[in-house]
Amino acid sequence: MEISLTLFNSIFDNKTNQKLTFENFDSFEKALYGLSNRVMKSKKDAPLMTPAQFKPDTTRANANVTMWSGWCAVDVDDFEYDGDFYEAIRNKFDGTRYVCYSTASSTQSNPKFRLVFPLKKNVQAEKIRHFWFALQTELGDMGDKQTKDLSRMYYIPAKYDNAYNFIFSGAGNLTDPDSLMNKHPYREKSNGNNFFDRLPEDMQKEIIEHRKSKLDNTNINWSSYKNCPFFPRQLEKEYRMISSTGWYHKMYQIMVATAGNAVKNKYPITAQEITNLCRELDVETGNWYKSRPLEKEADRALEYVYKNI
Repeated sequence: MEISLTLFNSIFDNKTNQKLTFENFDSFEKALYGLSNRVMKSKKDAPLMTPAQFKPDTTRANANVTMWSGWCAVDVDDFEYDGDFYEAIRNKFDGTRYVCYSTASSTQSNPKFRLVFPLKKNVQAEKIRHFWFALQTELGDMGDKQTKDLSRMYYIPAKYDNAYNFIFSGAGNLTDPDSLMNKHPYREKSNGNNFFDRLPEDMQKEIIEHRKSKLDNTNINWSSYKNCPFFPRQLEKEYRMISSTGWYHKMYQIMVATAGNAVKNKYPITAQEITNLCRELDVETGNWYKSRPLEKEADRALEYVYKNI
């Protein structure tokens, strides 16, 4: 399958006339390795690339994107891992083909990198947001799920001064956009079009507080997530079966389900209670969230439930 990319001289360049096409991902991968040997003082000196293809004689804008051509990329600035970095990446993406290369702000203590994935098919413009959401969900929230930039650009690999530079690859299957989108359904954000979001912020807060005040069933106790009546057993089983990616997304689903079950039973569950339940499960299943701010995510889960009762 052909791989195409559009090149830009800088972040200020919006002309879409520079296009490169490779016979397959092998050729593209070889080019990335070649670029990685070029010495750059900073990313300001480096060109950028995007998988986005554009309507003829147009500029870089979302409205002009026609598709992503054969590949996609994900920037990762805060990858949590134990032990060897390279081994952690290879284990996480075992069975998936990718190229991983460092970005200009990468350091040995905090490697920052870009993952480039070959696709089984092109992604048409109208499906890019759904595909991006599905990909990020599958990767476990390594990036931003809600992309608004269909024409997003990426700096090329290079040997950047004062950076921790690397590039390596993983062998495996091509990423299948259709499979991911079927696995992770997507609903466009309403941008304030539903009733609740159209209300003034003060009124939203009043409604949430009113809903909280109705939760008066406090005669429920538990000593562990194992005997908590609100903890979702099926999601727990699904979480325990995950072997490669998706832990973060599944844990958030558990939080939302726990909050929802409690509210349905009129129990005023707190974010701290949800956090304690999830941390207990995490300790038993690898301690992935030792340094992750689960309290913030539990707050988000509760807010989502209160808004969508």
